[in-house]
Amino acid sequence: VDGAHTMTAADSGKVFTLDQDASFNITLPTAAAAGAGWHAKFILTDDGSGTVKVIPNSAEDTLIGIITTAATGASASAESGVDELIWVASTAAPGDWAEIVCDGKNYYVYGAQHDDDHITLA
Repeated sequence: VDGAHTMTAADSGKVFTLDQDASFNITLPTAAAAGAGWHAKFILTDDGSGTVKVIPNSAEDTLIGIITTAATGASASAESGVDELIWVASTAAPGDWAEIVCDGKNYYVYGAQHDDDHITLA
């Protein structure tokens, strides 16, 4: 993915590679439309100066989860719903990844980054 993308229920089970040369958003379907069991994985394969965001439908703050860090053991986390999963411009590195799973009400995020602040939940 290298530009704006709106996901659908049919995107469940897919792995998306991210090109960070430009800033763009990937919009998730509403949690109800995605349904329980919907899941997708996102892997940064080309770092750059753009900010890549995975965001829920604008009416929802439904991302909950944790991104672990290899270098320091620190992590980015959200214990209640937030509205952005962000690969940070000029910081993220190839191999930084996140997987998202839906239960029909919320999206649960788990991922890993090479170093602090490559991926944030906000």
